[in-house]
Amino acid sequence: MRATIVGIATGTPDGGVAVLRLSGPAAQAVAKEVIAGELPPPRRLLRRSLILANSQEDALVVSMPAPRSFTGEDVVELHVHGGRGNVQEVMAALLAAGATAAGPGEFTRRAFEHGRLGLEQAEGLAALIGAQTAAAAAQARRLVAGELGRRIDAICEAIGELRAEVEANLDFSEEEERIAEDLPRWQVTILVFLEELGGWLRRFESGRRAREAARVVLAGPPNAGKSSLFNALLGHERAIVAPLPGTTRDYVEARVAIGEYEAVLVDTAGLRAEEADPVEAAGIVRSREQVAAADVVIWVEGADAPPARERPALHGLVIEVENKRDLGESRPGWLGVCSSSGDGLEGVVEAIRRWFVGDGEEPWIGLARHYERASEAVAALTTAARELEAAAPLEIVAFQLAVAERRLAEIRGLSAAGPVGEEVLARIFARFCIGK
Repeated sequence: MRATIVGIATGTPDGGVAVLRLSGPAAQAVAKEVIAGELPPPRRLLRRSLILANSQEDALVVSMPAPRSFTGEDVVELHVHGGRGNVQEVMAALLAAGATAAGPGEFTRRAFEHGRLGLEQAEGLAALIGAQTAAAAAQARRLVAGELGRRIDAICEAIGELRAEVEANLDFSEEEERIAEDLPRWQVTILVFLEELGGWLRRFESGRRAREAARVVLAGPPNAGKSSLFNALLGHERAIVAPLPGTTRDYVEARVAIGEYEAVLVDTAGLRAEEADPVEAAGIVRSREQVAAADVVIWVEGADAPPARERPALHGLVIEVENKRDLGESRPGWLGVCSSSGDGLEGVVEAIRRWFVGDGEEPWIGLARHYERASEAVAALTTAARELEAAAPLEIVAFQLAVAERRLAEIRGLSAAGPVGEEVLARIFARFCIGK
């Protein structure tokens, strides 16, 4: 018989209320060992006393019999008072009654195995738990709600129907005229699939930007006012500001909200060609490393100085900012700011926000694993279309359609033999917290 697991379902045990979740064939029996009195009727949250080793705990208890539960198994939840000591005492009582401590993601994995969630929905739960921004949370909720899964199911069904039609013609390959009439329609159908899946891949990067905190690095020559601009963008003093070159010896970073998105803002040591003392030279090396790893570089030069003589190769988005605009303007076309007064800051923030938004298309909610499988499906469909164009044997076309169908199904957690392999599942669920 499968083990009955228990875990703390709330984030931390030191809040006002903690929820402990039991799941498995003996969930109700274990709960009855701890509860004084009867288990509440299904799906009714009622007050019960819990018998602990040295005392009693006042709790709210709810029972959710299989299959109408989160995991698809019998589930019992105990809502107890928060506090690490109290929660651990309740946990100890449940373990003593026969439960087994849950591993990372074990509840969600059981929900997947019982068909309560697709694998992409389970990954959406992990993404929702780890979301740091409103945009990331919104994407994760759509995954959990099954939006991507429903679309994948529809496309897989359509590809399957096309594959069945192609395979039905394998025995009639000598009837070239009749097959030739179907070829244009088959090609158009494949192009429709490619258009939708290609859109997913094209919009993946903007979705990733919304989910992850971008590294926005301020770089430029010494005394350009990078640290002042860094503080101004943060809205408080974080980096040391002084009129002497070389004040910033190492990079400083802090998180900052850019509308509904989040970025890690990095202030770096000034870059210059002249020799510097060993400490400043080490800071310059680190500055170059930060610039190389940046998603966005804000290149800052001061209006009171000539153009920088040294400018490293920059990749990605580069926002050129002329600081100290209160002293004049010598770089037309650059964003002008005055860090001390805050003038022009909104232009810098808007430029970063536009990078998050991308080309304005709605970001795709798929995650990195989903992108890989969708890419493989696109490759198979592209090959199928090319083989049709070349009048290749229909067996090859049908095979490529089957590959595309399988790759998309793997996003949902399915393969030709059932759920995807243990290695894939173990890697995905290892990222979950224990209570999920």
